[in-house]
Amino acid sequence: MRFALTAEQRDFRDAVDSLLRKANGIAAARAWAAGDTKPGLRIWRGLAATGMHSLAGEYPVELCAAMERVGYHAAPGPYPEALAVATVRPDWRGSIAGGAIATAAMPPVMPFAPNADIADFCLTETAGEPMASLDPTRSLFAVESVPTDDLLLDNAALFTAAQLLGLGRAALDMTVAYAKQRVQYGHAIGEYQAVKHRLADAHTGLEFARPLVFAAALSADACDISAAKAAASGAAYRAARAALQLHGAIGYTDEYDLSVYFKKIRALHAAWGGPSFHRDRLLKRIGDL
Repeated sequence: MRFALTAEQRDFRDAVDSLLRKANGIAAARAWAAGDTKPGLRIWRGLAATGMHSLAGEYPVELCAAMERVGYHAAPGPYPEALAVATVRPDWRGSIAGGAIATAAMPPVMPFAPNADIADFCLTETAGEPMASLDPTRSLFAVESVPTDDLLLDNAALFTAAQLLGLGRAALDMTVAYAKQRVQYGHAIGEYQAVKHRLADAHTGLEFARPLVFAAALSADACDISAAKAAASGAAYRAARAALQLHGAIGYTDEYDLSVYFKKIRALHAAWGGPSFHRDRLLKRIGDL
């Protein structure tokens, strides 16, 4: 089956993309990491004004299309958590739709609530001081144990998978552009077969993961969501590794935009369950059928 967004879904995705492009998500992420959340919160409120947050619980395909662009532009904030909370707490949905910030955790698969220090709603009480994350825009707060909620897990994992698709695609696009410009031995490095293969492998992984994410959004089936999260986590991480290898040392520097994407991908790779967790979950559910 060939999945394609409708004209209305593409228009909504493009509206989100336009807002994020003008707002400069990378700059907002850098400011947030430095302690200034104002640019990131302006993006949050701007996306709420587009109606994105109000789609929770009703339009998962549209939300995945939007979250892919949130990832592509590296916008900071606990978007998957807020959208998942709005899905499981209808009484909070109106506030979240209006721009309120929500976050959640679900020990042991997700033991920390990201950005609980700025959240208006959190599904459980936090304890202790914030811990640093690989992504400096995600302060992490330990929480007391809460009951397992498969609906929360499924939605948060799905939206994180969509965000990872965008992050991985941005890292790959950045690397393709770099490979066309970086010259070694008189040739752009993108002309070398080994480089082409590495980029093609990263592209293929993302392209195979994408229909799994949108199929999971359509079906809302736990097995499909686990397959999507495992695939998206793996594909984004492979794209980031290829990007770092082909950029060389410059890719590791904080001043270079790729470092923002790599840190986000590394942090979200395991958020709401990494590939191993979701493969095990998928196998168990298949075995129970």
